[in-house]
Amino acid sequence: MNLAYLWTVCLLILPASVLAQTIQRCEGANQRITYSNAECPAGTKPVKAVPPAPRLSAEDRAAAQARLQRARDQAKAQPKQQRPQAAADGAIQKAADCGYLQAGIDSSRRLRNVLTTRPYYSTEDVDDADARTNELIAEYRRVCG
Repeated sequence: MNLAYLWTVCLLILPASVLAQTIQRCEGANQRITYSNAECPAGTKPVKAVPPAPRLSAEDRAAAQARLQRARDQAKAQPKQQRPQAAADGAIQKAADCGYLQAGIDSSRRLRNVLTTRPYYSTEDVDDADARTNELIAEYRRVCG
């Protein structure tokens, strides 16, 4: 919303001479297109002149400012309307996080079981798997309750 306000202010501040310049579309030998508010650069030829936008009348300017004010008012009211949806989104995100953590715990436990059934496992590998499982369980309890 602030971007629209800033854009409107910039357009009101710019002098009319800047807004009234014609933009040239220039094409180079390699089909590269450039735009210029002056003569086309060397090695390019003008393809099309883009005329400036017409000046706004006082009525059009007042109507634009009124639309801007309505948009600001709607933006201020919008977060209040979206709070129930945000709470629902938070519950969905929490459920997804809990499911992800539970899957990680299950995977870590399976990895530990696989490690202990191999004849060449090391106790360090099992200790690492146990530590990872305990970290995931602590995170699950913190996030999911």
